Amino acid sequence: IATIKDGKPNWSRGFGVKKAGETQPATADTLFGAASLSKPVFAYAILRMRDEKLIDLDRPLWNYLPYADLPSVENSKLITARHVLSHSSGLQNWRFNRDQKLELAFKPGERFQYSGEGYYYLQRVLENITGRGFEEYMQDRVLKPLGMTNSTFSWTPPAEPLMSWGHNPRMVPSEAFNATRGRLMLATGEQWKKPIAAWKHEDVARAFSEANKEAPVLPNFLLPNTAGSLVTSVTEYARFMALLLGERSAAAPLSEASRTEMLTTQTRINSAVSWGLGIGLENHGGRKLFWHWGDNGTFKAFMMGEPATGTGVVILTNSQNGHRVWQRIVAEAMGRDHPATYFWMT
Repeated sequence: IATIKDGKPNWSRGFGVKKAGETQPATADTLFGAASLSKPVFAYAILRMRDEKLIDLDRPLWNYLPYADLPSVENSKLITARHVLSHSSGLQNWRFNRDQKLELAFKPGERFQYSGEGYYYLQRVLENITGRGFEEYMQDRVLKPLGMTNSTFSWTPPAEPLMSWGHNPRMVPSEAFNATRGRLMLATGEQWKKPIAAWKHEDVARAFSEANKEAPVLPNFLLPNTAGSLVTSVTEYARFMALLLGERSAAAPLSEASRTEMLTTQTRINSAVSWGLGIGLENHGGRKLFWHWGDNGTFKAFMMGEPATGTGVVILTNSQNGHRVWQRIVAEAMGRDHPATYFWMT
């Protein structure tokens, strides 16, 4: 758990152990799968690109990168970065087998539908615009400048001793997706003599296909994945949250206009909950907050912040039942129960 007070990280602590059956404690610097807490970090990078006039949030992504996986209907070519970040692209969350096709449930912009597939498309657009691998770009433009030096969307050797294991409800431990897949990628990178941080989608897809000949090459199985593969600690993620609460970074600056827009409703879900650009919003009981949950099976996470007071909390857990822990912690840290925590349950 880490908390933010007056807009700055002020307290963090680990609880329990990194792996059931062993005694090594979890600390504030232990790495966890952050799952969908990855998405706000990616959104920050996209908005930085917009500030630098590298991308227009309202220009169809098809104009930057035609995507053969999109359904062959004209509306699919209307999807923009704004639609992706606000989960209004109309695309489903994920495909799980080779027979599944991307589908468009509605015209982009009409309503909310959570979509990791849309985020992965935007990840490929980022690579196409910048000419760089996704991991390399995120390290240089967001993670390292913010002091998030142990965080990664892929896998690095220094992450190995810091990483926790996930646990199912019977407390059986299993390694994080990044660890098992990442080690294979590191070995392949050495053979190719190409650092995996520099890999683009085509490299990742090729490596995955060679290592998993029977598996379909679909975004849900690929690493790095902007929608959910961030590995981080509460200490480092709290540094990122401080920027959303208004702290300015000379090393990774975001304009105040873009920060405000990120925290402005783009897609409304109900009277209390909506979505901004890459992040959930709650407007309830006279208070305005931002939030996001994460769920990668045996890793559950949640963060929430209130810009008006500069307070916030982030909880990373390595348990399939982790949401039962963070719901109570959020209520205590942020002063009440929150509609956003119950929206996750739906």
